Amino acid sequence: MRIRVAGEKDSLRTIARYYKVPLQTIVSLNPHINHSTRNICGTVVNIPEQPATPKTVAFCPPAYPDERLNHWVPLTPLSQMAENDYDVLIIGTGAGGSATLWRLCEQLGKSGIRIGIVERGDLLIPTHSLNVPTLWSWSRMLEYYLSPKVSSPIGESLPEYPGARLVYALGGRTLFWGLTSPRIPPFEFASWPIAYKELEPYYNLAEQMMNVSGDNTALNKVLLRRLWESGFPESTLLPDAIGRGMYNNNFSATQFIGEALRLGSFELAVNARAVRIMTEQGKVTGVQVKSPNKQSYMIKAKVVVVAGSTFETPRLLLNSAIPGKAIGHYLINHSYLQTGGTLKPKDIVESSISLLIPQTENRPYQYKITGYGTEIVYDISGKIQARFDNFVYLDHDRKDEYGVPEIQINFSYSETDLAVVHLMQESVRKVAAGMKASVPADNCIWPPGYDNHDAGTCRMGDDPETSVTNRYGQVHSTSGLFIADSSILPNIAAVNPLLTNVATAIRTADHIVCQFQ
Repeated sequence: MRIRVAGEKDSLRTIARYYKVPLQTIVSLNPHINHSTRNICGTVVNIPEQPATPKTVAFCPPAYPDERLNHWVPLTPLSQMAENDYDVLIIGTGAGGSATLWRLCEQLGKSGIRIGIVERGDLLIPTHSLNVPTLWSWSRMLEYYLSPKVSSPIGESLPEYPGARLVYALGGRTLFWGLTSPRIPPFEFASWPIAYKELEPYYNLAEQMMNVSGDNTALNKVLLRRLWESGFPESTLLPDAIGRGMYNNNFSATQFIGEALRLGSFELAVNARAVRIMTEQGKVTGVQVKSPNKQSYMIKAKVVVVAGSTFETPRLLLNSAIPGKAIGHYLINHSYLQTGGTLKPKDIVESSISLLIPQTENRPYQYKITGYGTEIVYDISGKIQARFDNFVYLDHDRKDEYGVPEIQINFSYSETDLAVVHLMQESVRKVAAGMKASVPADNCIWPPGYDNHDAGTCRMGDDPETSVTNRYGQVHSTSGLFIADSSILPNIAAVNPLLTNVATAIRTADHIVCQFQ
């Protein structure tokens, strides 16, 4: 309590106003003063203690970006894309389409070259499935991959190619692929229109971007020595697209899309079904695309890059009446044998196994050897011949919901292909013995299509009679129309094709870039 002697002209009201306290508070503290407005000069007045001044804090809100994302990748409505004129329009976001997108954005940056990309499927997962904590193992991942809500078992309607399966989603089958990334050996380029040396720098770039490396585990060291000493001196660590570190980062096409977004600019539409490539006087002019509600849009483009898949790309070209005798033909894959064995416990250390016995000129098959501890899995892929009689064609009696004819496949293994299969089956005993492992009992090959190593149906070459594109991936018959998926590979030998697909797609992108410089 404070005390003040009232001055001239003071009253309780003026004193309350001066000290900024309620009048009733002053009145209650001074019962000896009868009236709040009477002059009380010289009177002792009780004043309440001044409350402590509260401390003040200056609030500074965090700096947030002005824009908002509704999805983990920016999307553009088809209606908006139909209003634009694109310099380059890419169809498909799998390995080839996303690699093309990345290279274009890296080389062109923010130059003003307008790039669009359309994907038939929706957003599924933003990374390789094995990077998802709830899909922690290969078998667990397969349970998800094989769901009809995730992948389409198109082989169920393809009697001669029953294992075929596609993923319609951003990133395509790279969300689930096996990560094995060897190069096609130089001697196999005899059937290509380009030499190995021409593709070599693009192999280097693809391996760098995909983080391809081997895992030099303790058990790999032991088993490699055994293979070298038993007649397989070419044996090496398995090249996998895994960024090794504290957390393994398994590669998928979404990594290319992310890098493209960082380096350049593009517009992406999902749930966008390309149904027809538009041309005029032998030159591409754009693409007809349909939305899920079957609304049709015309997207104009100077250059169109098709990267739909070995099946969907020839399907689109055939439905668009693109000229070319070889479109859909020369379908290739691998004869594929998967079996397993065991090592003796006393011979092993607890670590993973990931080895490669590569194809050689005298051995037309490849061994991928994986496992952990005593358990071994052999994946053996055999080279098959590229033949005109193995082909994809349109079944006009069956059409999908967008009005596009479904595909049908004519496929068989030749006598030469079957001879390779017998060599593969006979080799298992020798490889197992060299590794000091048990001899597998199961020795049969998968039905065609289950390996997902399809290629060749729009292959590159110098002769338009036997190929669909030139050495840069441009369709012989149509200016401005390019292909950038595995369908352009004229020969995949006994090798997993994805790394080569990425390398050729980057090379095609460089050729397109030259047209804008």
